[in-house]
Amino acid sequence: MQSPIFGISGLRGIIGESLFPETVTRHAASFGTFVGHGTVAVGRDCRASGEMMLAAAIAGLTAVGCEVVDLGICPTPTVVHVTRRGTLAGAMMLTASHNPEQWNGMKFVSREGQFLSPDEIAAFRKLLKGKGAKYADWDALRPVKKNPNAIYAHINSILSNELFRSIRPAIIERKLKVGVDAVNGAASIAACQLVEALGAEPVRLYCSIEPMKQGATFPRKPEPEAQNLGDLCNLVRDRKLDLGIAFDPDGDRFSCVDETGVPLGEEATICLACKYVLPKRKGPVVVNLSTTHAVDDVCTELGVTVERTPVGEANVADRMEKVQAVLGGEGNGGVILPELNFTRDGLVAAATVIGLASLGKGPLSAIRATLPQYQMVKTSVSLTREQFAERVDKLVKTFEDAQVDRQDGLKFSMGDAWVHVRPSNTEPIVRIIAEGKTEAQAKEVVDKARQALAANGKETDKK
Repeated sequence: MQSPIFGISGLRGIIGESLFPETVTRHAASFGTFVGHGTVAVGRDCRASGEMMLAAAIAGLTAVGCEVVDLGICPTPTVVHVTRRGTLAGAMMLTASHNPEQWNGMKFVSREGQFLSPDEIAAFRKLLKGKGAKYADWDALRPVKKNPNAIYAHINSILSNELFRSIRPAIIERKLKVGVDAVNGAASIAACQLVEALGAEPVRLYCSIEPMKQGATFPRKPEPEAQNLGDLCNLVRDRKLDLGIAFDPDGDRFSCVDETGVPLGEEATICLACKYVLPKRKGPVVVNLSTTHAVDDVCTELGVTVERTPVGEANVADRMEKVQAVLGGEGNGGVILPELNFTRDGLVAAATVIGLASLGKGPLSAIRATLPQYQMVKTSVSLTREQFAERVDKLVKTFEDAQVDRQDGLKFSMGDAWVHVRPSNTEPIVRIIAEGKTEAQAKEVVDKARQALAANGKETDKK
């Protein structure tokens, strides 16, 4: 029996192979104990295993005396928003985020409305390995409550924020039409409601929250990467829409398509958010080591500094809090606007892009043309953390003339090019991400890193 992966991004595993109902119940009960047996909110995405996960999680939380608030199907950032705005002891989101259909998992949220920090994860692990859950007597068990208004409260918080409060008239005047591809995931309802609330017309593509049938798959690959958005590109072109917006299954990652049907890619999302937010809010921006260096160019132009952290939004959020950052995120389509939510928030990202389109500075294609141009290449190899550690010296020797950052794996910077080589937080693989001014330059750097890792020639590339 395989073990699920448990780290800074929470718990993830393959249903029936490494993740079972008893695993979920045990972790939920221990989390309820960890947060003091108080009130815990639970949300989920639309995976076929979602109902099973929810039942198992509620059983564990209830068994230790927690009062459970069932938020139903809703985006991960909505769960975090509810926790931050309420008086909860914590929250859980049942999702495997961008992982394929056979995966599911648990994301754990503190009472402050942030994912558990590395120190909190370590303390939670210690509890799991030690005494674990402290179960309640029968007369201390509490009924489950439901909160059907979580999405509404989240959207209303965005609309009432000063950054977005006044853009609705301009959006209505321009009669913006927005294609919405939520991959039939947790943002399906929320994204369309946000578009309507902003004054635009949503044109739905994959926005169903019907439970996935046995053996069903997402209508496209779950990450909203450019190569996965062909149907949205066609919809925007065929229906002559102003733009298209896309999400991952739990609604924390976002990317967009311009009015010509050209996808901007996930890396562009944080750059667009900077262009919308920073003219109105000056302050530091925090991104992770794997995020495009186009962010640095945009922020230099706007007169603000950029800080970089290890991969993992908990790491980004922690640094944002320390430096009082105005904005943060990751190149995977994540945008964190701390005055609204201390997590990657696809709805906030969507609002910034729609806001940009309402400013009268041209269509999204014209805005795209102003972004710094870099080419990124991503791949991975099947290696454990231990195997990666054995190859570190060879990597350093391969890039001996580069500037090295050791915060998270190894990042080598060489003028216009860089490569980041690191073990994944969620899978037993090592990710290789490189960027350069040309695709050939980025591929060359990736190949050098891959050759350094393939010590015995047996590792398998995973595209």
